[in-house]
Amino acid sequence: MNAPATMRAERHGDQVVVRVAGELDVFNAAEMAAAIEAAVPSEAHGAVLDLTGVGFLDSTAIRKLFSLTSRLRERRQRVHVVTPGGSTVLRTLQLVEFSRAAPMHDSLEAALAELGSSAGGPA
Repeated sequence: MNAPATMRAERHGDQVVVRVAGELDVFNAAEMAAAIEAAVPSEAHGAVLDLTGVGFLDSTAIRKLFSLTSRLRERRQRVHVVTPGGSTVLRTLQLVEFSRAAPMHDSLEAALAELGSSAGGPA
C-alpha cells in the first residue's frame, strides 16, 4: 500500500514552510493542494513547499502543484520548492519544467534565503 501523504506547515517570519511527505497521486493530490493553499495565510509573503519527504508524484499531483503555485502567485505570494538533488521527484519536476512555475532548491535553507532576500518591502 502507498504511504499516506502528510503535510505540516510552520511560520518562518513572513514565510510559511509547508513540508509534504508520502506519495502524491490521483487519490490525494486535490485534497493535499487545497490543504497547502489553506495553510498559507494571505498575509504571508510567500511559501516554501518542501517536498523532501515525497517519494512519488503522478501527473495529477504535478498538475495540482502547477495550479497551486499559480493561485498563490495570483494572491501575490511567491512559492519556492525544495527537492533534494538526485531524487525521483526532482527529476520528474525537471522533466515537466516546473522551475518555470516556481524556483527549485536542494535545501530548505537555500529556499528560505532566496525567498527572504527578494521579499518586497512595506507597501
